[in-house]
Amino acid sequence: MTIKDKYLKILSCLVILLLGMSLVPAASANPPLPPIPHVFQGDLKGDAANAGPGIIISAYIDSRLVGSNPLKESGEYRVAVNGTEQDNGKAITFKLGGVASEPVSATYKHGAVPTKLDLTFYGSFIPPTIETLSASPKFILNDGKDFSAVRAKVVGKSSEVASVTIDLIPIGQGVVSLKSEGGDLYTCDVKSTVPGDFKFVFTAAAPSGSSAIDKESISITVLKENELATRFGGADGVFSPEEIKNLVNNNDVSSGIKYAVLGAYFADGWDRI
Repeated sequence: MTIKDKYLKILSCLVILLLGMSLVPAASANPPLPPIPHVFQGDLKGDAANAGPGIIISAYIDSRLVGSNPLKESGEYRVAVNGTEQDNGKAITFKLGGVASEPVSATYKHGAVPTKLDLTFYGSFIPPTIETLSASPKFILNDGKDFSAVRAKVVGKSSEVASVTIDLIPIGQGVVSLKSEGGDLYTCDVKSTVPGDFKFVFTAAAPSGSSAIDKESISITVLKENELATRFGGADGVFSPEEIKNLVNNNDVSSGIKYAVLGAYFADGWDRI
């Protein structure tokens, strides 16, 4: 191989190497930025200062929904705006329960740090008021027929109460609407074949989505028949006449449980008491 051929070969290798290196940045130049939400959070002003948990705060760019989140605390909001690079610098419109905020200067910035921004809304955002709420009796049988009656008084004009519900998902029945009895009264009978101690979440919502939530008042214990003696009998698991009388007079215990106990332990029923 001549010296000329040797230099030509080296030169060819260098050209190929340089061409390969030039292709790498061309293929990976300016990769698209991953979606990074621009979070807005702050206080709610005006009528919205009374907006309760559950109402939806939403954000729009060019009339396109780009974020939504239910309120967690009254008078405060937080929403992540999921825009694109093409949305950089575009104005954002905020709505609370479908009501647009008072004019505000807010623009989307791709990947920006969270922005503190107070928003003002005017409209009906006051949630209904739960005046009374109870479940009676507290102890029922798991036969799917025995029941506890849930009774509630939810105050607010009919136009201000959109829904009154109880969450029965723990016993496999989903979220159930209570029946309106008029006069702000709502009722529902809870039956179950699933045994256990349960607290059911009760929610009364306004048309805007603002809601009053009670997680403590509805406590129901569903018992198997073979649990009754240990739950209501003596330490020996056997009912005495005195314990039977106490059980019959206990308003927290359903008639289904009372008849089950009487039928199991006293063949002739009530005249043994």
